[in-house]
Amino acid sequence: MDLSFIVDLINSLSSMMKNYLNEIVLSMVATLLVIYGNDILLFVKKQIGSLKIFLRISLFVVFCAFGFGFLTSFLTPLISQTIGQVDALWLPVVVIASYYLLGMAAQRKGLI
Repeated sequence: MDLSFIVDLINSLSSMMKNYLNEIVLSMVATLLVIYGNDILLFVKKQIGSLKIFLRISLFVVFCAFGFGFLTSFLTPLISQTIGQVDALWLPVVVIASYYLLGMAAQRKGLI
């Protein structure tokens, strides 16, 4: 049985994914921040909890605005480059498996 059409289909899907890999990974990083963002914020709250109210609010706003932005802008190209090195036949499998792992993490955290 000739399965070359499956390989062609996977290669076609992989080439489409490569064109949008940054956006795909950005959605993964955003999902990670949704899943684990509360834990990060609780850690920050514990660290700045004893400060004066104005400083505490200022640091919290700065961390939320710039900290999460930095995490997103740092992790997205890093993960995108790593996933981009995956062989074309395995890229769709890696992307789909990554989303399932994110879903399992969300379920463990009680978000689903």
